[in-house]
Order: sequence, then structure tokens, then C-alpha cells
Amino acid sequence: MTPQRSLANYAVIIEDSKIAGLCPASQLPEDLKVIDASELTLAPGYIDIHNHGSVGVRAEEGPEAVHRISEFLPTVGVTSWLPTVRTEAGVKGIVTAKAQGLAGADVAGIHMEGPYLAPKNLPGDEEEPLTVELDQLDRFMEAGEGLLRLVGVAPELPNALAGIRHLADNGVVVAAAHTKISYDEFMAAVDAGLRHVTHTYNVMSRLHHRSPNMVGGALVTDEVTGELISDGYHVHPVAMEILLRCKGVDKVALISDSVTYVGMPDGEYDGLVKKDGILRRKGFDASTDHTMAGSVWPLDYNVANMVRSTSATLQDAVTMATLTPARIVGVAHRKGSIAPGKDADLILLNGDMKPVFTVVGGRIVYHDGSVQVLD
Repeated sequence: MTPQRSLANYAVIIEDSKIAGLCPASQLPEDLKVIDASELTLAPGYIDIHNHGSVGVRAEEGPEAVHRISEFLPTVGVTSWLPTVRTEAGVKGIVTAKAQGLAGADVAGIHMEGPYLAPKNLPGDEEEPLTVELDQLDRFMEAGEGLLRLVGVAPELPNALAGIRHLADNGVVVAAAHTKISYDEFMAAVDAGLRHVTHTYNVMSRLHHRSPNMVGGALVTDEVTGELISDGYHVHPVAMEILLRCKGVDKVALISDSVTYVGMPDGEYDGLVKKDGILRRKGFDASTDHTMAGSVWPLDYNVANMVRSTSATLQDAVTMATLTPARIVGVAHRKGSIAPGKDADLILLNGDMKPVFTVVGGRIVYHDGSVQVLD
């Protein structure tokens, strides 16, 4: 299955790290190593453009953490990702890890969610808004060595519109992130070059029928793409459906927004409690506090839940986790679909939409033992 169409009884030919071609399975050349994918669905590897960490570490912590996350991600079908950080040191750590070579998922770029975000100002956690500094943005881009692809900014911060223009002029995709702006402020940011929305619905000003605000702008502005945490906890399935109907599969990227505790059992971690798929502050009152402290579901779960909870087909959901994010961050020329010349980043899904076999750059990096490799 490709994002554009589904093919039955076809084979994908891999040479070195690239896809060399597709052909009917009955016409495969002889003397090839064959992976028997009968009864399974072959899809492009997932691309997670918003991922802070997993298995006990954050990408922000440096090269060793990036390597560890990279090795975990193929087990949940992710073959490429944008480590998500908020500091210059975090950016440099990702650049170092990529230069060292990654054993698992490829780093397709860097996503900075911050530091220029509107303060949440939760009880006991008062913050002053930051002023966007163009010199600091230049340092971020220089530290990224061409890998900085996506930056989230709250457009209401002082000098934010100038920062948005500056990033966009330098080829960086700018997203509205952690923001309380009005609809008019959102449109001013779009005019300045903003083209993406960080985790649509979450941590932003809400839609009201007399004040469309940030969510209203995200839903109706064609120039803008949007992320969606489709785990069913961060966004109600009806809201997921509304976003899908307003934007379409080509403008919605499924993300994990995963944090440190993905891939770890329920329990208490650093003053946070992970329980039943939700991460909250310890001691929260569920009757009055609905704030979550991060996402703890990997991207494969979110893809499957999109199919279970909305009108999206499996092909739609795969597109939103592959070709759409690839286009958003500018790597669709080599990733996001099954086509000759593209990176051989592939996954096999079982009937429950669970990845059982993952190939990154032509290398088998994960399998659960259910797939037979024939000589």
C-alpha cells in the first residue's frame, strides 16, 4: 500500500538503501532474497515530525539519548523522525548523533518546539513571555547545520512576526505553538510566513462561534497544515473528524508528541503519573483538572486509533503519517511513499495495524519473528 493507491500481490525491489522498483510478485527476478509478506500490509515507514523522547530519555539530553530513541522507534513503525527540542544544546546533540550514524530510525530533520512559547501559567508556575530574538534564531539555524526544518513560535510574543518572517525566509517551516492568539492575530502570522500548526486543538485558544480564535483559523486556512495527536485522549474523536473533514489527509500530519515515558510501564515518574494511557501531574484532581503532562502513545497506536475512531481509512491514516509529514518538512522527494528512487523505509502491518517488520534505508532493523525471509 502506498499513500496514493493499494496494490495486491506486488513486490518492492530494494537495491542498497533505495527502492529500485515495483512489480507483480509473479514477475520477480531470480536470485533475490525474498521477504514473504503474505497476509500483511506493506506501507511506507512512519515519519514522526513531533517526538520529544521515549524509553526513559529525551532527545534534549544529547547524542546518547537520540541513539536510544532511534533504536526504539522502528518497533512502532517509525523509520524517520524529527527529534523535538527547545535549546541550542539540544540541536547540537541531534546533529552529533546523526553524524555518528544511527542504528534505527533516521533523523530527517530537527523540530524546535520553543523556546518562544506563550507561558501556560499553571498554578505555581508563573512565567514571563519571551521576546523573539533574531540573533538567537540565527544561532539555532547555524547549530542545526541545515537540519532545522520546523520551529514552533507563539505569534503573540514580542517581535514574533519578525521572527516568523526571518525563519520562513531561511527555508524553515514555522508553526503556531502554545498560543492564545485571536483569529486576526493568527492571520497576521500567516501573512508573515506561518504555515503549520503544532498539535491542533491542544494548548491554543479555542473555537467559539463569535470568536474563531486559533482553532478556527487552523480549520479554515488552506495555506496552513496541522498536526494531530490522534490517541483519543488529547483530542475527542469528533474533533479529530472535524479536522480531517476541514483539512483533508494532505494537510493533517499524525504525530506522537511522545515524551520520556513512551515504552515504559504505568507508574510514577518524577512527580508525574502514567496510568491508562494518560500522563498527569501527581495529585491532580480529575474532577477539575483535565490537563495532561504529555503524550505516552507511540505513532503506530495513533495511526490505528485514527482508523478506529474516524472515517479515515487505513490508507488515509498511513498517508497522514508518511507522505503528508514528509511534504510538510520538505523531505518528500526521498521519503513518505513507495516509489523508485526513494529511501527504502518500509514497514509491514498485521491485521491489527501493528508493525511487525521494519526496514530503514534497506536494512532490517526490527522484526517480531512472524515474517519469513527466504533465500
